[in-house]
Amino acid sequence: MRLTLLGSGGDSQTPMPTCECRVCDPAREEGLPHARYGNATFVHEADAVVDAPESVWAMLNREDVRDVAYIFLSHHHMDHVGGLRVVQAIGRPQYPLDDWDNEDPATVVMSETTYDRIADSLDIEAQYDDRGYAEFEFLADGETMALGDGVEVTGLGAPLDPGGPADAAMGYLFEESDDSALVSPDETTFLDLEKVPEDLDLWVKECGMFRETPDGDPILSDDLWADERDHQTTFDQTLEQVRTVDPDRTVLTEIEEIYRRRPDEYARLATEHADLSVEFGRDGMDIEL
Repeated sequence: MRLTLLGSGGDSQTPMPTCECRVCDPAREEGLPHARYGNATFVHEADAVVDAPESVWAMLNREDVRDVAYIFLSHHHMDHVGGLRVVQAIGRPQYPLDDWDNEDPATVVMSETTYDRIADSLDIEAQYDDRGYAEFEFLADGETMALGDGVEVTGLGAPLDPGGPADAAMGYLFEESDDSALVSPDETTFLDLEKVPEDLDLWVKECGMFRETPDGDPILSDDLWADERDHQTTFDQTLEQVRTVDPDRTVLTEIEEIYRRRPDEYARLATEHADLSVEFGRDGMDIEL
């Protein structure tokens, strides 16, 4: 199985407009690997994209992706669904256009909770269903669907907050032959790790928040840090989750600009945790299983 990180950033992409920090300047001047678009992963055997940030158009073109059959949405936050309009371009008929229906529309897969939370904000019925831009399917927590060519995907749900809907955030477990890859790009704070297979080959997972910059300067005030860590995964929590699941390989994504770390600093940090086989992702990173 082959996966490509289309984008490894998060809500705060790199470079941030108007920012001239030590992270944004080289990203703006040199591009990759310093620059990071939003969070999206492409699973080649399934022709499937996981999440559609605003920058997904540019990412698909940069990686020369020619076929997208599925778009899986992990949750309703705009930095993961704001680029869903890309389905307008997938399967568009040749000119002259007779109508707006796509000839071979992508199938957009998500939980019912995610659909309910974005139905109004994205005007799904009028802008997508009625125009034939996409087909929509629900995948429940623990449910498996066949994608063809021997690839199956299982939804692994988690609440966004304690006591919330169990399918508010979805990770997607892709399996082909003996290969298994779990893509849970964000919101893994309350994921029940017992749902994750014991023999997982690859985990593409959110990095988690850092408390300080590499120089030891606090990123968030004490009050804001205390508030955020109640419902956001920290980097230390990510390490504990990886240690518990013990996959063969972990690639971290959702790497925010506010963490103020450069690629070489992430590489050194990965070396410090070599026992966990943790790597920090980068845009365009190819991952072979």
